[in-house]
Amino acid sequence: MIKIQQSVLFILILSTLIFGQSDTLTISQCVDIALKNNPQIRLAQSNYDFNYSNLVLSRSNIYPQLSLQSSWNRNGGTIFTGPNAVPLTYATYVAGFQGSLLLFDFGKTYSRISAYSNLTDASEQDLINAKQSLILDTYTAYFNYLQAVKLRQVSDQSLQQATEHLKLSKSLFDVGSKPQFDVIKAESDEATARVNLLNAENNIDITRLQLENILNKKLPSEFNLRDEFDVVRDSVTESQSLTTAFQNRPEIIAAKLRVNANSSLLTSAWAANLPAINASGGYTWKSFALNQTFQGSWSLGVAVSLPIFQGFALDAGIQQARANLDNVKADYDLTEQSVTLDVRQQYSNLKLSINQIAASRSLLKAAGETLRLAEARFKEEIGSAVEVTDARVAYYNAQVLLIQSLFNYQVTYARLERAMGTLK
Repeated sequence: MIKIQQSVLFILILSTLIFGQSDTLTISQCVDIALKNNPQIRLAQSNYDFNYSNLVLSRSNIYPQLSLQSSWNRNGGTIFTGPNAVPLTYATYVAGFQGSLLLFDFGKTYSRISAYSNLTDASEQDLINAKQSLILDTYTAYFNYLQAVKLRQVSDQSLQQATEHLKLSKSLFDVGSKPQFDVIKAESDEATARVNLLNAENNIDITRLQLENILNKKLPSEFNLRDEFDVVRDSVTESQSLTTAFQNRPEIIAAKLRVNANSSLLTSAWAANLPAINASGGYTWKSFALNQTFQGSWSLGVAVSLPIFQGFALDAGIQQARANLDNVKADYDLTEQSVTLDVRQQYSNLKLSINQIAASRSLLKAAGETLRLAEARFKEEIGSAVEVTDARVAYYNAQVLLIQSLFNYQVTYARLERAMGTLK
């Protein structure tokens, strides 16, 4: 009994720990939740399932086709036996099976199988593409929420500074050291900081809704995201990015597979003009009554069919297949151009975001020192309220700029990985 109680207590403690850990979500956890819940993946999965079923249907043509047959017929009429007409009614019972097998059709069926195999693989790449797009959306929503939280912290800090400055302005005004203008200016600054805080809190609500929409899940009222703003990713060159993209980007792989598929469909359309050889056979039992002995008969044969004239349908099928092939070839070229542009743009944006982070850190350091000196000058009654306001605005903007630069870096790196086809 004691062991059972200890086991129950252990399970309760473990459940509590797991629940507590789940309140702080990591980016990988959010990605897993989105991939399990978001309907975009179900749409891509259903498209893959559809193409796979077409592949199975096309393969069925190379397997033996077997069917069972059974029938009962009641017949009546008049028959002639010599010069006399005799009315007669009788039943016919038939049972049997038939089979057929494609022997050779000059590659028409196997070309279609190859085509649908490539189309199935292409739809699998479409599924990978949908997953990577959803992962990128999850990254964006994740870091957008973190950015909103950090901006609220900055706004809250700015409000506290403005409030302290307002108290100082009032105390200096009460002793006659500062004019009323400084108090009014401090009140205006405090009100502006309060409005900024309200906007920041509202932005948290908006980004939370966006994250819940991507995850397709209601998050707990109290939850946290692991702060990965300062995580530095592995560096990569532009040439490496392009090489990786052409090897891994699912759109390029899918486009190439569709070119191969339509090339096989063109071969199959051309082979429709050639003969097809099929073997067939079966066995049938027949009787005029269930209590009589059934008489069996068998059949076995080979059939050759050759289309002579189909109302120009075969020629039209070849032209249609050739047009589709030209279309997917052009789409493949456009996809290569689009991927190349995407990689180069994201790589350029990544370099910009890295430089912005360095510049923002320097700007923040200078703005913080300026604010410290302005507040010190104001306390010593040698600085003005305008100097403090300007310094505080500059410091606030520098903080915001650094947060935005860190956000741009994380999201742009994810976009570069998405452009390379390696985002997971």
